[in-house]
Amino acid sequence: MRNIFIPFFLLGILLNTGCAGSGSSQPDWINGNSSKYPPTKYLTGKGEANYQAVARDRARADLAKIFEVRIQEQSEDSVRSNNQTAEGKTNLRLEASASRDISTQTNQIISGIQIAETWQDKASKQFHVLAVLERMKAAASLRENIDKLDEATSLAIRRARQSDNLLQKISLAHTALQAQLEREIYNKQLKIVDYSGRGLRSPYTLATLARDRDALLQRVKIYTKVSSDPLGNLDDALKAAISTAGFTHVNETGKDAYTLKAKLTLNENKDAQGWYWQRGALEINLTQTSSQQVLGSKRWSIKESAQDRAISRKRVRDRIDKILKTELRQTLISFGKPEQDVE
Repeated sequence: MRNIFIPFFLLGILLNTGCAGSGSSQPDWINGNSSKYPPTKYLTGKGEANYQAVARDRARADLAKIFEVRIQEQSEDSVRSNNQTAEGKTNLRLEASASRDISTQTNQIISGIQIAETWQDKASKQFHVLAVLERMKAAASLRENIDKLDEATSLAIRRARQSDNLLQKISLAHTALQAQLEREIYNKQLKIVDYSGRGLRSPYTLATLARDRDALLQRVKIYTKVSSDPLGNLDDALKAAISTAGFTHVNETGKDAYTLKAKLTLNENKDAQGWYWQRGALEINLTQTSSQQVLGSKRWSIKESAQDRAISRKRVRDRIDKILKTELRQTLISFGKPEQDVE
């Protein structure tokens, strides 16, 4: 999803407006709320330092912290409230995933920040700065982004229902889920910006979108075929990763199955310091078994070392295992991305 916000680090250059002053008459906002920028209409942050530029940066950071802390609190509360135990297993709902990039998203929403006032204490020579964010403008930008994500979700769902291609259905269902995860971040921010604390109710639920996508994943039957494996156990790692990713592994090919081919190439060298270096690549490609059409391929570079040969080879196995468990699902889903969506 393309983001329209200006990165936070540019704000110091672009938004240096504000009233400067000094003297013994201390502004009301130094130790309380500002009458000019009331909390019903503005979020505020304060900064203090010997240098004006530093005080401005601290004021912006103080305002940004409001988002980071409160969104984190919302996410943790959401995760706690959505832990459900069924048949002895605790199923953590997807709200946790939506909070992974809180810092990045927080920096982006602060694009409307302004340095409203600057005051220097004559006695201490300290600069005091007030940073403000207008609630109404920030809320309008957030609502616009939320509307776009809801539109993207609706389009993805509609296209998924119209498609006869199982991998495309999965890719579109995944797109819809990711759009709503991103929407949740913006909605959490909106609840902070809106003085009433209300966000926009989504027409979709994360749990339903996740169930729909996962049900499609289970329909994908995958047969594995390893052509090169100098270390051994690659086929077992593939099968485990397929199950972890939510697909169904089968022991024989069928007209409705997919074939996942894998190849590991590895070159071993020992350097003058006695280190064993393992360099190579793991390659996979997915084909439609009935037509033998290649649907997609992926290559990962492998580079591991150790002073013990067995340990260096174990590190390669561990690296492969991690790659497959963390990236296989997204990789196979990407193979089903409709052509018009491929960048």
